[in-house]
Amino acid sequence: MLKIGEFAQLSQVTIKTLHHYSDIGLFEPAHVDPWTNYRYYTIEQLPRIHRIMALKEAGLSLDQIGLLVHEDLSTEEFRGMLKLKQKEIESQLELSQRTLSLIDYRLRMLDAEENFPELDVLLKELEPLFVLSLVVKKHHTMKRVAGRLHSAIRDGLVKYSGVQLDVFYGDTVIPLESPDLQEGQHEILLGVDSSQEDLLIPELGLLRTRMEPGVGVAATLTFADKERAEVWESVTLLQRWAVAHGYGLRGQTRYWMHRGPLDTLNRHEFVAEVQLPIDSPE
Repeated sequence: MLKIGEFAQLSQVTIKTLHHYSDIGLFEPAHVDPWTNYRYYTIEQLPRIHRIMALKEAGLSLDQIGLLVHEDLSTEEFRGMLKLKQKEIESQLELSQRTLSLIDYRLRMLDAEENFPELDVLLKELEPLFVLSLVVKKHHTMKRVAGRLHSAIRDGLVKYSGVQLDVFYGDTVIPLESPDLQEGQHEILLGVDSSQEDLLIPELGLLRTRMEPGVGVAATLTFADKERAEVWESVTLLQRWAVAHGYGLRGQTRYWMHRGPLDTLNRHEFVAEVQLPIDSPE
């Protein structure tokens, strides 16, 4: 038998909480000394208290927890339920992080209105490129896409030349990971050998080969180790720079990934060149 203090240490649950759970009938000690009223627990009770605390930390009420723990769910059923709750919380966290990034972006743009920064813009001509094209779909994630492409390159199914482009179409510069992302708005282009054929990759779909046209004039900026909001800011400022200098926008934004998801999943290690195709002034 374990004293309540010993059990509290092993379970990382406070003595006060153990007393409360006992009082409401949620988790009772294995034995209570009738003379001293001391409470004693056993090692075998640890899995049950861990289940209770996992449900509490997942946001369930004590009443809900009481119903679940008394249903005597199997370990697999319990694990599956917690996995679903984990996914739900991860989605909420991802949404909150995206919202914070968008607010940060808007604050940056307000600051830029008052003090437009100096931009190290370089005008370039972009050469045509033979590519393998993946049209990004809503269920795609950076980790999943990068993993499948890594495997295809490793297995020799993709004759990769080392060039990766992310291309976004439309007026907005912030469609990435947005719930408003439309089919065909985001395309991943891999530079490949001219002998490359169309390729079907499970979970990603059909990747088609084509010649990506060249661009006569593109305004470009290179960046590294930037947060999402900083990337969006760079693209927006680049568009503002182009319009201020009399250039017309073509509704396309390209990211030439010198170091991207095929090299690392850590966004802070990305090195990319924003390429904004523009029309020369009249």
